[in-house]
Amino acid sequence: MKQWAIRIFIFLLALLVLVTIGVYIFVKTTLNETSIALLEDKILKSYDPYITSYPLVTLEEGSLVKRDELQRFYLFTAEKNSFDDFMARSRESGAITDLKAIPGLLQINHDVSFKNLMSNDCVEIYCYQHYLPFEYIPSIFWKGLIGVEDQRYLDHFGVDLKSLFRAFVTNLKTMRYTQGGSTISQQLVKNLFFTNEKTFTRKLKEMVVSIYIETKFPKEKILEAYLNEVHWGALQGIKMKGVLSASLFYFGKKPADITPFEGAILIGLLKGPGYFHPLKKLERLQERADVVYKKLVQENFVPNDPSLIWKQADWDNWTARLKKLETARYHQSIWRTLNDQEPTLSEYEKFVLIQKVADVKSKINERFNDKFNTVDISVKVMLGPLSSDSWYSYYNRVERNKEKALSKERHQVGSTIKPIIYSVFEDLGRRMDEWVVTDPITLQLKSGPWTPREAHRNLPAQVTYTDALLKSLNRPVIRIASELGFPQVEEKLKPYFPELKTPLDQYPSELLGSMELSMSELRDVYANFIKTECGKIKNSERFMDQSVLQLLSDPNQTTVERAVDVVMQKLRFFGKTGTTNNGYDNWYVAFDGKNITLIWVGYEGERKTKSLGLYGATTAFDVFQNYYRDRGKRFQQFGCELVPN
Repeated sequence: MKQWAIRIFIFLLALLVLVTIGVYIFVKTTLNETSIALLEDKILKSYDPYITSYPLVTLEEGSLVKRDELQRFYLFTAEKNSFDDFMARSRESGAITDLKAIPGLLQINHDVSFKNLMSNDCVEIYCYQHYLPFEYIPSIFWKGLIGVEDQRYLDHFGVDLKSLFRAFVTNLKTMRYTQGGSTISQQLVKNLFFTNEKTFTRKLKEMVVSIYIETKFPKEKILEAYLNEVHWGALQGIKMKGVLSASLFYFGKKPADITPFEGAILIGLLKGPGYFHPLKKLERLQERADVVYKKLVQENFVPNDPSLIWKQADWDNWTARLKKLETARYHQSIWRTLNDQEPTLSEYEKFVLIQKVADVKSKINERFNDKFNTVDISVKVMLGPLSSDSWYSYYNRVERNKEKALSKERHQVGSTIKPIIYSVFEDLGRRMDEWVVTDPITLQLKSGPWTPREAHRNLPAQVTYTDALLKSLNRPVIRIASELGFPQVEEKLKPYFPELKTPLDQYPSELLGSMELSMSELRDVYANFIKTECGKIKNSERFMDQSVLQLLSDPNQTTVERAVDVVMQKLRFFGKTGTTNNGYDNWYVAFDGKNITLIWVGYEGERKTKSLGLYGATTAFDVFQNYYRDRGKRFQQFGCELVPN
């Protein structure tokens, strides 16, 4: 019997050792699967989250800004004071006043500075997060989280055995996995390291890591991590991660300014941001918020004040504001700004430009959504000083290669090249005050007869060269080139367009912009042209009032005369639209005396319609006009003084 007893003891001991080793290996493997070190780096730091690495934003004296854009940008800055406080101080000092000519615009009367954007700590695409240390998180959030999600949080060791037993009984009754009994620590571990897969193995791993982090970090640091890492849904195409992003996106406030009932709404959303989405499932969210708020009152976490509870009008106003913002997409523009690493523009200028692109896309969507897939509308922008190689570029399709889109992909340039062509006509002895016939003209090409089309109707029999350029007429270009001789025109154009199809007398449509250039190629063409044209003016080879640069500097006289607003009407800048390929390619090229700007708005999807119905004056120029007007910088008036020789 002693031999059997010894054998049984040895067997049990070996089994215990094997189980211990197995548990050790399981725990070790589980911990190795997680990135505890990354969590430790975040929650053991102590710092002021309202400090930014970006330089101060300065709105220049004499400039304009759009109030809504300034408000949304300011919301995401490191400023602790509210936008209302900022505006009250600025108005009181006279630094900012309303522009009466255009409602919604603000006039900057002397320089105004404030802190720049907070960083985006979320590494996922289309996601915003800014980490807040525990001392910066209002108690309504962590108290509410404990009261609603894990009442025994302060007493358990990462796993709540009572909750687990209750969940086990419930699952046994229903014969399916309906409850998990997870603590706040377990939910944090699941969100950070595991999936939502409902399996026993995943649950066991979750418990192991939860117990481990409870032994490693203080309770308040686990709460801090949870409230910074949890997903709070998505608005404007951007995922919200953490309490700061949820406060900004849902209520347009920093967490410190959130009211008790707004806090109850945010805590209620945690149970299922999609299930309780305010724009899709409002009634569910209303019921959930009421339940959460009553629970917080019972736990004495918030005051028992019925006046704090939202009425239906409050819910209606809130959802109306969210719907408006969903269309405007300011917060997506903030994300794109933070995702843009080009150093040549300030963050505020980037934000305004990106928002103006979003505005144009929104207008196109409202007008043409039933005719074609407006998702495939793309916008490309290049701008920078003529005297520098530091150019800013933007392409709204972040999923595609921007460098390739700007330097390799070509589009028909349309009428954008007409200023260069008329300058060549002047070089060949013509004057801009001469007259040209507007009648139809037909050329006999080897491929057959060709007649250029004209977009304008009821034209006078004759127009001056200047009027032909201002109205961007087609027939006069071909008639003048034919009179001068296509070989002579070709010789003058070759330095600008090395890939010009020749002989030009067989490819006259090249003069009307049928040639294709990339954004960077057209930029180089215009940089060369403006330097050359300004050089002629400085050397007295051409009078300023006869230069195409000067003739196209008054927007009230050009193809944008119906689109230019009352502010930009008073300014002078060289600009030329281009609409070609039946509206699939729309351009605006501009020069303000310092910066060249090129904007292309076009369609990059399958072309199923004959005409797109878009124009350079209502798309590309719209981006240019609103950006330069609202960017918080004074407008550089046109001239050749700053152009290098």
